[in-house]
Amino acid sequence: MNAWILRRLRAKTRAWWAHVALRERGEVAEAVSRERQSIRSDLDTLRKTVSTPGAYVSAGIGGTTIHYARGCTLRSYSPLEQFAVAQILVEIGAPLIDTRPVERKHRIMSLPLVAVGHAPDPEPWGGFSYAPLCVYAARAAALGARTRNIALADLDAPRGWAVANA
Repeated sequence: MNAWILRRLRAKTRAWWAHVALRERGEVAEAVSRERQSIRSDLDTLRKTVSTPGAYVSAGIGGTTIHYARGCTLRSYSPLEQFAVAQILVEIGAPLIDTRPVERKHRIMSLPLVAVGHAPDPEPWGGFSYAPLCVYAARAAALGARTRNIALADLDAPRGWAVANA
């Protein structure tokens, strides 16, 4: 494990208001115990996300979500810049799809779901079918989303989709 990851998680958890309040009341042992539990949980999420095919981080107007297993997400209502676990994942290479710059946000609802940790449905991929991450990323980028850690030139979006459906 990289030491910078542990340092970042420790700093985040020590600065949390509940842990600060425990320390101010003199309950240092309880604060340390809860901080360790929080760090263990964050490390577990990091491990699962890195080891799951199709796992990614999404950022939108409602907050930031880590999609790390089939049906499993970790959500924060804070933006990506304030969610330490998501920042770490993006820095170590997890794909990021940021839909905040999309002007017509209602169009995002028509995108397929991402097959995280399981095989995608057969084509064609519509609003409630599971598609590979690369297809979702290409369609989101066609709507104006920013992507990171995904090479858009390698994505196989259906031809003409961006023009007809954007």
